[in-house]
Amino acid sequence: MIHIENLQKAYEGRPVLDRFSMTLPDRGVVCVTGASGRGKTTLLRILSGLEPADGGRIRGADGRKIAYVFQEDRLIPWITAAQNIRLVQPQGGINPSPGTLLAQVGLEPEVADRYPGQLSGGQRRRVAFLRGIAFLSDAPNGILLLDEPFNGLDGAAAQRLCAIIGSLSPRVLTVLVSHQTAPLRDLQVSYFSMDENG
Repeated sequence: MIHIENLQKAYEGRPVLDRFSMTLPDRGVVCVTGASGRGKTTLLRILSGLEPADGGRIRGADGRKIAYVFQEDRLIPWITAAQNIRLVQPQGGINPSPGTLLAQVGLEPEVADRYPGQLSGGQRRRVAFLRGIAFLSDAPNGILLLDEPFNGLDGAAAQRLCAIIGSLSPRVLTVLVSHQTAPLRDLQVSYFSMDENG
């Protein structure tokens, strides 16, 4: 279990997280919901280690490999979609080809050789998602952080992502922030509202 205890974070004197606490399971899917400005993205940034908390602590996440798929795609623009994925795949292991991964999210094989600037927003979103899961392919106890993963995706594409999230749940903890919960309807998901627990 990951225990988040009395987390505090403020920006320019404005509290975003004020003695915030929650407990996360070791594996499975947790969806964090809440109105804009409630600190959902800040929570992910602190969990990932990208941003320090002003107070409080997190117990149980030390030593676990963490992948973070941001709201912005953050693909490296001067390499292809396939190269963006290969860049994070563990060395020396047996990794699925980028083409195989692209097919799992409904993308055509030719997308592999395109640069991010040649892709639509929905295509970039899916490549960024694949890069995140590729990073965790050798992590039996990894943590996948997803910030609004369904933005720019139609229903079919979102369902493909959910199928992959579900397949990872026996070995990975996925914590996702989303205003769109409909795509998750076929998954076993624990919901946590920051509006009710902020």
